[in-house]
Amino acid sequence: MSTSETVRAELDAAIADADLERATRRLQHKVLRQAAALDTLHRRVVTQRFVLRTLDELGRSLSPDEYAAARARVGDDALPDRIDPPR
Repeated sequence: MSTSETVRAELDAAIADADLERATRRLQHKVLRQAAALDTLHRRVVTQRFVLRTLDELGRSLSPDEYAAARARVGDDALPDRIDPPR
C-alpha cells in the first residue's frame, strides 16, 4: 500500500469513527508539509533564476562577494529573503 493510500485509509477510518477532529488535523498537517515542500522548491527556483540572470549579465561565475552584492541590489523587497545565501 502506498503512502497516499495509507493516509487515505487512515482518514477514512477516522471519518467512519466520527473522529472528524483527528481527520482534520491529519489533513492540515498534510497541507502544511506540502506547503513547506513547495516553498523550498520555489526558493530554489528563485535562487537559480537570480544566479542565471546575474551570470548572463557578467558572462562568468560569481565570487561570494559579487553574489552578496548582486543579492543586495534586488529591487523586489520580497525576493532577497527568498534567495539563498551563497554556499
